[in-house]
Amino acid sequence: MPVLQRYFWKQVLWPLLLALSALSALALLTQSLQTLDLIVENRQSAFTFFYITILSLPQLIGIIMPLAVFMATLYALNRLNMDSELVVAKASGFSPWQISTPVVRLGVYAMIAHLIINLLLQPLSFREMRSEILKVRTDIASQMVQAGEFVSPTKKLTVYAREIGPDGSLKDVLIHDGRDDNGAITHTAKSGYVQRTDVSASLVLQDGAVQQILEDGSLDVIAFEDYILDLSDVMAVNNVLRLKASDRFLHELLRPDPREYIRPKHRREFKAEGHARLSAPLYNVALALLALCYMVRGEHLRLGYGRRIATCAVMGFAIRLGGFSVTSAAESNPALNLIQYVLPVSVILFCLLYLMRKKRMRKLTSGRARRDYDEQLRLAT
Repeated sequence: MPVLQRYFWKQVLWPLLLALSALSALALLTQSLQTLDLIVENRQSAFTFFYITILSLPQLIGIIMPLAVFMATLYALNRLNMDSELVVAKASGFSPWQISTPVVRLGVYAMIAHLIINLLLQPLSFREMRSEILKVRTDIASQMVQAGEFVSPTKKLTVYAREIGPDGSLKDVLIHDGRDDNGAITHTAKSGYVQRTDVSASLVLQDGAVQQILEDGSLDVIAFEDYILDLSDVMAVNNVLRLKASDRFLHELLRPDPREYIRPKHRREFKAEGHARLSAPLYNVALALLALCYMVRGEHLRLGYGRRIATCAVMGFAIRLGGFSVTSAAESNPALNLIQYVLPVSVILFCLLYLMRKKRMRKLTSGRARRDYDEQLRLAT
């Protein structure tokens, strides 16, 4: 890569990293607000909150990466134009395509990284995130016990614990169980913890007593060191991990396991998601080329490129939103899956033809336009 092209590469790379970091932080903050409700409701630790939030980052990066490439390209090229560096490059014999090559190369690298995220990192992270969320939602201790409060998880059952330790252990437990037709039973214990398996859930009490009023009105008290209270009929023990479309790998989306029952509606959603994983990276190159068409070709504007940048930004965001719309529509109409590829590929081909054409879009035929161009070139050099 020539020195000048390497310079253009660096001028676009740093804004890209900055834009990607800023947009990722903003998207991560939005995602964390949704996770916060789940964590607070189930009284989980701060580590669980940050872990679940970080696991959503690959998908967020995949969504914002084409926009980050687009914004970084516009910013870098506008600065190069305002400093007349592109004018000097053109006067030195560089064609618009030679100037565009570093940006296109960066867009290709972003496309490859985006493809790796979509095909590998996102399914891996989302499967782990789904597993962690399942653990949070099926945490019996957090659902049926609240420190210092009497909680009734079901009719005729009241649970109290003075304190809940970081490891889920319970201190000074009191349970009033009136579900038995033979009479209510009160359990008291110094400590306890929740124990669960794939098919059952129970509360293990330690160093306590069981109290029950007998038919003759007398109080029966039985001390114990360990006592197991079955809770399987109280808490739903549903720890089956159900994968959504965002959690599946590409082959699971396009060719689901025939042994797995999937409704036709979900099959259409899986196919739309699979084709979106493959077509979305193309927008990194398409939007970068679109910015190059607006900022590299054409005359140098001494009064700035505000109008040109605004037009390009509107068109770029419209193209990307159009891609999202096509993906959403393809969930109900599989014939639109082809359009997910046609849209970015059409933008790429059109922009390449425009950048590589030898004739300029607007010739410097007027004497005034040529004098302005010569004067700007003289001042830049």
